[in-house]
Amino acid sequence: MSGFERFNKILNLFSEKRSSLTVAEISEELKIPSSTIYRTVREMVLADFLESAAGSYFRLGQAFIKFNRIINLSDPLIQAGEPFLKKLANENPIPSTNILARLFGDKVMCVADFKYPSFKNNTSYQKGRLMPLLYGATSRAIIMQIKGKRLRDILNLEGLKDNKQQKIFISGLDKDKKKGFCKTEGQVDNGLIGFAISINNKKLGIEASLSSIFNTSDYLPEHEPIIYANLSSYVILIERYINKIFFEIEAYHNNDLNKD
Repeated sequence: MSGFERFNKILNLFSEKRSSLTVAEISEELKIPSSTIYRTVREMVLADFLESAAGSYFRLGQAFIKFNRIINLSDPLIQAGEPFLKKLANENPIPSTNILARLFGDKVMCVADFKYPSFKNNTSYQKGRLMPLLYGATSRAIIMQIKGKRLRDILNLEGLKDNKQQKIFISGLDKDKKKGFCKTEGQVDNGLIGFAISINNKKLGIEASLSSIFNTSDYLPEHEPIIYANLSSYVILIERYINKIFFEIEAYHNNDLNKD
């Protein structure tokens, strides 16, 4: 196992429920000698990826706070979309949580969110949390952008290996494409209903979605056209700003090349 693989495996042992670990615990989990884990942990501490906690425990280090700041200030999707989430929440006809999410490997990750103050309950789509690709409007609006072999590979990974099941799922996605949005109820969280529209920028490799999630008890059918209009308007604005950021990045790199 390479040093990087050890780094990665160690970091992935940490979670909300398990925020600190000892060298012995890491060694036992990964089936790697304690001496090797100790050397790796020492290197990770020096690089600020881990830090000493009480006793012989270690927790995630300050490097993640630094990189989180860099991502928030430089990621094109976050830059373009996050400023609109509060505005979208204020314009929706009923209280909502509004989610900006993107494809992350074979999962979906929320990268920014805004919860209207009077919105009851919490959604499972929370910043930094990996979510399944097949369920919920937020995820479906992302997977509907994927086609061909890549889509079938993802469906296989998610457990939809039967041809008939895949055809039914893809047929559902095609219907959502024709409507222009995804709508699901209770697929991820009981008592919640979600609407989502795709966000795409091939030049920057962005496959994402903007979604609004509501309490089912607040929702009425007459709200749908307003929700769809709000999401559509803000997706157009977000994609426009992403394009602007792309051209700024391109111009910056071209200037650097010209200097050379």
